[in-house]
Amino acid sequence: MTEQEFTELVREVAYEEAPRMFAIVEEYGERESVRVAGYGVAFEDRAEVSAVEGGFRLSSQSPENARALFEISSRSAGTRRAHLVWLDR
Repeated sequence: MTEQEFTELVREVAYEEAPRMFAIVEEYGERESVRVAGYGVAFEDRAEVSAVEGGFRLSSQSPENARALFEISSRSAGTRRAHLVWLDR
């Protein structure tokens, strides 16, 4: 394998195994307003999320579980629903 072929292989593996980015967006009222509550990275076996405000970090089994936790924890602040938004390239 040439050096150029090896470099291409390294890049290909890195892109194939890269985690996916997502946002958790909170909905207020009946489709009245929204705000981004956190940004996350989805790995094959877990999701890591950082809240936009407050320095809160969360490790979860999946992005959907993280979304559910954000939704439950923000209900007292008037959040109607939390949405999972994939940030595709």
